Amino acid sequence: MTQSSTELKRHQGARREGYISTAPPEEFIVPLLKEHIENLLETYANKNNSRDTFALDVGCGRQPFRSNLEKAGYIYKSLDAVQNPEKSIDFICQLDKALPDEIVVNIKYDFILCTEVMEHIAEWDIAFNNLAQLLKTGGILLITCPHFYFLHEVPHDFWRATPYALQHFGNKYNLKILHQVSAGNAWDILGTLLSVSYCLPMTRKIGDRILSRFISFLIKFIFNLLRDRKLQKSVDFKSQFYMSNIIIFEKL
Repeated sequence: MTQSSTELKRHQGARREGYISTAPPEEFIVPLLKEHIENLLETYANKNNSRDTFALDVGCGRQPFRSNLEKAGYIYKSLDAVQNPEKSIDFICQLDKALPDEIVVNIKYDFILCTEVMEHIAEWDIAFNNLAQLLKTGGILLITCPHFYFLHEVPHDFWRATPYALQHFGNKYNLKILHQVSAGNAWDILGTLLSVSYCLPMTRKIGDRILSRFISFLIKFIFNLLRDRKLQKSVDFKSQFYMSNIIIFEKL
């Protein structure tokens, strides 16, 4: 596989212009994250209404939250491993590698957004150290990463973090937790699972083939009900599983 094809697979998310679902597996996690991120930006972004404050969008892709951060009053800067089609990313580097001097020396950031990136970062120690290094004392770091999701951007998909992993690395790098949520319910889990599931008959016997077709129909039928939020309005489905980690840190 060539380097260009590897980068293309790794950064499929760079094609996302807005934070909206573009495929069945995204029908549950993307709206969930969008709601939480937008609410948290309203609560924590530029809470002191200061001027000349800087925000860094890590793993920004096509920058779906740029307008939110700029409306909050930040001077927007962006970082990703590859450039986006608009050529609008300020810093091209990997979060778990040594950061270039141009990003380390010039600015300390008041707010860092790092959404759906950490599962693709192999070296969390280096990544958290870099984030803490870039963040101003008293600055805010918003991280989201999935707990339940299918493999994507392979082979660059390394982790499904628990809340305790995020707590561990935050504490290690002097980051205080202001807000932490295990977001998404059992309906979100089931809908995501069904979106990437299919069945085949075990044999060519007519009974197996009929059963396989029936289950395939049932999968599609239940997925459509969940996508349209029809079951969710009538039944509260409980589980110990959840979709995504959402956490706000403050640098001490």
